[in-house]
Amino acid sequence: MNSSPQHVPSVVVGGGIGGLQAAHGFAKLGLEPLLLEARGTCGGLIFGAPIGGVWVDLGAESFAKRSVATADLCRDLGLKVVDPSGNSWLWSHRDGGRAIRIPHGVLGIPTDLDDPIVGSLLSQEGLARARQDLEMGPGPGADAADLASLVVARLGEEVLTRLVDPIAGGVHSAHPSELSVDVVSPGLRDALAREGSLVRAAAALRASAPAGAVVSSAVGGLFTLPRALVSRIEELGGTVAGRRIVTAIARDGDAWRVTHHEAGRAPDPADPPVPVGEPEVVTTDRLVVALDGRAALDLLRTVPELGIGDWELPRGADLAQVCIVLEDPALDAGPIGSGLLVTPDAEGAERRVACKAITHYSIKWPGVVAGTGKHVLRVSYGRAGVPTPEPTLAGALADASVLLGLPVSEEQVVGHAVIHFPNSLPPQTPAHRVRVAELTERIAGLPGFAVTGAWFAGTGLAAVIPHGERVAKELA
Repeated sequence: MNSSPQHVPSVVVGGGIGGLQAAHGFAKLGLEPLLLEARGTCGGLIFGAPIGGVWVDLGAESFAKRSVATADLCRDLGLKVVDPSGNSWLWSHRDGGRAIRIPHGVLGIPTDLDDPIVGSLLSQEGLARARQDLEMGPGPGADAADLASLVVARLGEEVLTRLVDPIAGGVHSAHPSELSVDVVSPGLRDALAREGSLVRAAAALRASAPAGAVVSSAVGGLFTLPRALVSRIEELGGTVAGRRIVTAIARDGDAWRVTHHEAGRAPDPADPPVPVGEPEVVTTDRLVVALDGRAALDLLRTVPELGIGDWELPRGADLAQVCIVLEDPALDAGPIGSGLLVTPDAEGAERRVACKAITHYSIKWPGVVAGTGKHVLRVSYGRAGVPTPEPTLAGALADASVLLGLPVSEEQVVGHAVIHFPNSLPPQTPAHRVRVAELTERIAGLPGFAVTGAWFAGTGLAAVIPHGERVAKELA
């Protein structure tokens, strides 16, 4: 152990996007951060790799445009921003299976009940029930903390099961009953109070959002964003140290003491790295913990003042994806646009596919594969509370053939990868947000200390990036 610990202006623990943006904020202020990341690369769930000769996103591939912070960051880093191409569809198991355009809305909440697409998804009774929302005033459902309760109170059970669950549940990998309204759709309840209708509230949110698609990405793939952040941090004098695990943090007079080890491979390669070798110690006046939720709580337990106790995050879904690169001119026309979300239950009909979604990545983001003649399909599996089958190339091709409406064979495949995301994206439940608010108050009593990351700041880059920037400015 260091006999005389090095003192650095700022330390960030964790190299996901929240940690990178906090370190970026410190670096811009001249506070030369030391960022400690357990894995070999930064970016968390934003990462890519070459598959079949094409670099593609294997984690998150886009960001919500409800906040301009992510687009502004991309441009500041020299990355161009692009909206997706192609339309999105919803696959319903009813009537032997059919694809329906996703109606204009917010997380499946429609903005127009006269939209023929909405009418094609709902029964006459379900549509009549949804129309009651337009006349009931702002009161019903106003105090609903979770998305499912709000939707059922305003629009009825059918809108929840046929629209909101497949769309919001597909985006957040959790049932709407586990999603805090204020986290997954900030401003929706305020709009309900103003408009007196959930449908009109959704329309108002869409009207106030930036024009065009609801999501964007960086040209060349979203995985270029964490790489650009690392480069900028280092250009500004910061240090990004990979394969370093922080095992303890503690107050050291007016500073913070951070103990870290080299990261070694766990016996199961799918498990997180483990600390090996002798510990090293640094001290700092500004410390940000930006780990994923479970690792963050384990580390925060070493700070008695935070009172973490037995707090455990709800289990997230075990997700998996088969990314397939293939050569097939029949896909040039994009038969399902940018992709399909699959309804979660068959409502008594035969299930024809096992996946929860398919993204025609090369139609959605054509610049990534321009000039290669190749197509990229991302076939996704796993829902919260349901065992996830082990995905295979053969199974993914079978599902893709049904959803695309044309045969896709292994002979056309030039590369593929199977990626697992175990216990991923714990749902942002109302109870979880209460615990986060309580922890926020305790953190306020600890000078020079902050926490960021999706589990703490909220879902998506639209929440995480502004929060990471803010905590750096507050500690500076």
